[in-house]
Amino acid sequence: AQGTLWLGAATRPLPTHALAAPPLTPRLGAMSFAKQMVVDCRGHLLGRLASIIAKELLNGQQMVLLRAEDVNMSGSLYRAKLKYANFKRKKTNSNPRHGPFH
Repeated sequence: AQGTLWLGAATRPLPTHALAAPPLTPRLGAMSFAKQMVVDCRGHLLGRLASIIAKELLNGQQMVLLRAEDVNMSGSLYRAKLKYANFKRKKTNSNPRHGPFH
């Protein structure tokens, strides 16, 4: 399909419906969007990729993420578990029933 942008390089064959057009050059400050932006998540760091994706989504760009299960997480697994447990513990001070439900 026309208007797709590839970030990252595919190292294994993708299905034929995912292989659309040759890579386009990234837009420089233009507000004209491609129909969909296709991102290959394999080998990218989770936080850095998430910030780029969030910025594009806030601008109204449609995104398709491929191979998100192969994204890299830096740091130790123990630290990630502690951070997630701390996130799950959060409640409001006034009434915990009104708190953020995770």
